[in-house]
Amino acid sequence: MPKTKKKDGVEQIVAKAFAHPLRVQILIILNERVASPNLLAQELDQSLNLVAYHVRVLEKYDCIELVDTKQRRGATEHFYRATRRQFLSDAEWARMPQSLRPGLSGAMLKSVFDDIEEAVKSGSLDEKEDRHLSRTPMVVDKEGWDQTTALMNETLDKVMDIQAQAQARLAKSGEDGMTTKVELLHFPSPKPS
Repeated sequence: MPKTKKKDGVEQIVAKAFAHPLRVQILIILNERVASPNLLAQELDQSLNLVAYHVRVLEKYDCIELVDTKQRRGATEHFYRATRRQFLSDAEWARMPQSLRPGLSGAMLKSVFDDIEEAVKSGSLDEKEDRHLSRTPMVVDKEGWDQTTALMNETLDKVMDIQAQAQARLAKSGEDGMTTKVELLHFPSPKPS
């Protein structure tokens, strides 16, 4: 499949790649592990043809890459991993067409809810005494909104640095790592009635 044309800017590529909620769900999974369209179709309870189509779109826009192939019953199964996180920068989100935002938000929130449900059911949510869980309703002005948003972005950057450092230590020590999830949300809430 042809790669994106040079005239497409990052925001256009992101908008096209993320234009369907199923592609966002696929990207979320491929950010966590390597999988084939067949495995993705089973996990997402979607047809293989539909998932394979969306995988090709994500590959076209360089959001995923082929990492392995295996022969299965006379066919070749292709395995992919994400090359781009499902996170959108503030600039990318601002340039995202308004019509695509609800689908993107819905797909991301579905993953957040699935993560939480899985952790509650397995008991891992409350396994550690020092886990963090908070809900903080606030009333802020524009400056407070901007400061909170900047802090969330800084926090995400720091979390990614921590992950990179941990990966380096784990590679050196040969230990198994602890799987964790960090879910960050900051959004305007409707006024109480």
